[in-house]
Amino acid sequence: MKFLLLSGSFHTRSRSLAILKSIEVYFGSHSTQIPKLDSIPFYCDDLTNSKPDVVQALLSQIELASGILFCTPEYNHSIPAVLKNAIDWASRPAFNSPLKNKPVSIITQAVSPVGGARAQAHLKLVLDSTLSEIHMCHEMMIAGIDKAFDPSMQIIDSDVLLRLERHIRDFILFTKKRSRAK
Repeated sequence: MKFLLLSGSFHTRSRSLAILKSIEVYFGSHSTQIPKLDSIPFYCDDLTNSKPDVVQALLSQIELASGILFCTPEYNHSIPAVLKNAIDWASRPAFNSPLKNKPVSIITQAVSPVGGARAQAHLKLVLDSTLSEIHMCHEMMIAGIDKAFDPSMQIIDSDVLLRLERHIRDFILFTKKRSRAK
C-alpha cells in the first residue's frame, strides 16, 4: 500500500514534518511520500480548468494513495492555511474528488496541554465534508510537543513514540479493511 503523509507546516524546525519523517519506519514495507504543500498556489476557481503542475502532482499522489495521514500543529485554534489550501484543491469536484472514500487519519501536536484538540476537530469537520473515511480511533494528540524532541529534532519521549507506533499500526489496519470492502 501507498501512504501519503501531509504536514501542516514546513518551516526549518517544523515538528509536524519531523514527526512524519520519524514515523515513516512504522509503515514497514508500505511506501510513504511527504509532498511539500507550501509551493501550492492559493485555491482559485479561475485555475480549476488549467490546474498548475504542482496541484496536478498533488492530486495524482492523493488518487494513488491507499490512505492519507495528516500531521499538523494548531494555529489560532484551527489548522494552518497551507493544509486547508491543499485540501481545498483536492476536494474538487465536490462530492466526487480524489478524497472521496479515502482513508484518512490525523495527528495533531501543540505546546499547549490540549495537544491541538481544536485543530483535530476542525480537520475532522473539513475531511468529513470531502467524504473521506476518517479513522475513528483514540485521537492522536501530542501535548507539550516542545519537550518531546531533542535539539536535532529526534523524538525522545518514549510514550509519544509508543503512541505514534500504535496509531500508525491501527491506521494501516483501518486502511486494509477499507480496501477489502471496496
